[in-house]
Amino acid sequence: MGSMLAVDINVGDHITSKIFGLTVNVDDLLSCAVAGLIILAVGFYLRARATSGVPGKLQLAVESVIGAVENQVDSSMGDSGKAIVPLAFVLFCYILVANWLELIPTGHSPQYLPAPTGDINFTLAMGIFVILCVHVTWIRHQGLRSYLGHYFRPKALFLINIIEEIVKPITLALRLFGNIFSGGVMLLLIAALPGPFLVGVPILDTLWKMIDGLFVGPVQAFIFAILTILYFEAAIAGGH
Repeated sequence: MGSMLAVDINVGDHITSKIFGLTVNVDDLLSCAVAGLIILAVGFYLRARATSGVPGKLQLAVESVIGAVENQVDSSMGDSGKAIVPLAFVLFCYILVANWLELIPTGHSPQYLPAPTGDINFTLAMGIFVILCVHVTWIRHQGLRSYLGHYFRPKALFLINIIEEIVKPITLALRLFGNIFSGGVMLLLIAALPGPFLVGVPILDTLWKMIDGLFVGPVQAFIFAILTILYFEAAIAGGH
């Protein structure tokens, strides 16, 4: 047991480069770009092949996801929330593809295509983007007076309401980051198993990566999309 604890486990290693004096995680940027290109490629492919007749498997899968998002938005906001459907759908698909990239073996450590959701910089950027969109939507739908007024309902909790809005993007980011990052930690712990366990390490490593990517990844993408819808519901309805 002591030998296992003595293993030097490096967590959060990245392929980095200096750009304008800033340290940039090149592997995460590459993963983000690849995930975006995959989403665009699938979108253009479906636009060219979409049919009103019997849909193919890919079209059926995409339409099922869109239908699920539309049902969730409709049950929360009705027709007024239809503009949120594309954003929630794209966020779900993008996070899902980004999570699955880690399943591709690149034969390099750190991986050339890690799950960028395991980097707090990526998830925090997404969280800030979503919450900023929520604030803009609130002002557009309810007006500036209603937007400012909700911080004073009730007046005694003004500071708490301010803190709540500041914390929202952080909690949204940490939910996604924590679950994906913990999967990477588990892989490193499995790889650090001593002596008698070494024979089963490759199998355990592959098995955990598949479980983490194929099951945890979609769940985290779903949760992020659902929370996005709930935040927009408050903005469109004009209440907490």
